[in-house]
Amino acid sequence: MDVTKGTTTVALVGKDGVVLAADKRASMGYSVAHKNARKIFQVSKLAGATGAGSVGDIQNFVNLLRVESNLYGIKTNQDLTVRSLATLASRILFSQRYYPYYALFIIGGYDERPVAFSLDPLGGMNEDKFIASGSGMQVAYGLLEDQYKEGMAVKELEKLAARCINAATQRDLATGDGISMAVITKDGYRELTKKEIEEVL
Repeated sequence: MDVTKGTTTVALVGKDGVVLAADKRASMGYSVAHKNARKIFQVSKLAGATGAGSVGDIQNFVNLLRVESNLYGIKTNQDLTVRSLATLASRILFSQRYYPYYALFIIGGYDERPVAFSLDPLGGMNEDKFIASGSGMQVAYGLLEDQYKEGMAVKELEKLAARCINAATQRDLATGDGISMAVITKDGYRELTKKEIEEVL
């Protein structure tokens, strides 16, 4: 199952938050299907997700996670932790292993500290300080292995995340058409404006 045919997404964990970043190109084979595709999503107040792969599968799965997170909040009057959300996502993906979602997911957010988890189509879940997915992930990982340091501030992570997406844009045909970015801290989830991203660049 090859789900890395398009997109570059990254998640970086710092001392005070998590940064999610992605390009905006949606590809269909060697064609550009869309130049302003949404690949970063808010799931709850303190959690976000990125997806690389089938657009329909990504949208459907993120909507399912939102519903489950909201339902948990209604039933318990508490927020679902990011770790619990990632575990739930892993169980759902595993339960669909015979009819899998054709996508790679990253779930990041803030529990007692910033956290990020990668999820493969069969439910494999791993926590890490930095994660990349999609067809440009090798380029992004090369930069992250060299430049990432534990305990970086959110502003530093924003610059590094932008560099990763830019580098992938230069070397991967299926990555491009701009950058979208979100920051998650103890204060909540926030997507950067176009002007803010331009300032980071």
